[in-house]
Amino acid sequence: RMELFTTPADEAVADRVWQKLRLDGNEEVCCLNPGAAFGAAKFWSAISFARLAQDLSELRGAKVLILCGPTEREQARKIAQLANRPQVVSLADEPLSLGLTKAVIRRCTLLVTTDSGPRHFAAAFDRPVVALFGPTFIDWTRTFFAKELCLQEKVPCGPCQLRVCPTDHACMNLLTPKKVFAAVQQVLRPPIQE
Repeated sequence: RMELFTTPADEAVADRVWQKLRLDGNEEVCCLNPGAAFGAAKFWSAISFARLAQDLSELRGAKVLILCGPTEREQARKIAQLANRPQVVSLADEPLSLGLTKAVIRRCTLLVTTDSGPRHFAAAFDRPVVALFGPTFIDWTRTFFAKELCLQEKVPCGPCQLRVCPTDHACMNLLTPKKVFAAVQQVLRPPIQE
């Protein structure tokens, strides 16, 4: 099994972010990772991520943290803005680093991510993952992690391995927030009923 570690400095920064964004407490914290350095073909829409964030906060009572890299700040802000829920926040205005991303993922309840690096962080920290695949072959980056559920829609043109979709981006557009939320429910326990 993969393992990964954080430094005390990484954890201290994550502690400050956790407090500032009011993520402390006993609530689930679901991280959403919309980025993908590979190319735009891996992106799931901001509207879809925002709808998923709403469902996580309303139907599971979770707090939602949108992750981002330095070039993805606007995308993270847009998702939080579209979700329009006080329980949905982003790292967009924080000093970003791989160390912070690792420390945040280490303490989250779940990661929903595109096929990108943070998905491997979650597996190494034994955090449940729902991974969204579009243009890439799942088997090429399989983690063999029991707590990961990979979603991919069958489309005639894929998986194509292209960085930019030349057609209608059906591989990602057919992954609806409803389907992704159902996958979250599969990998996590049911929400606590009051």
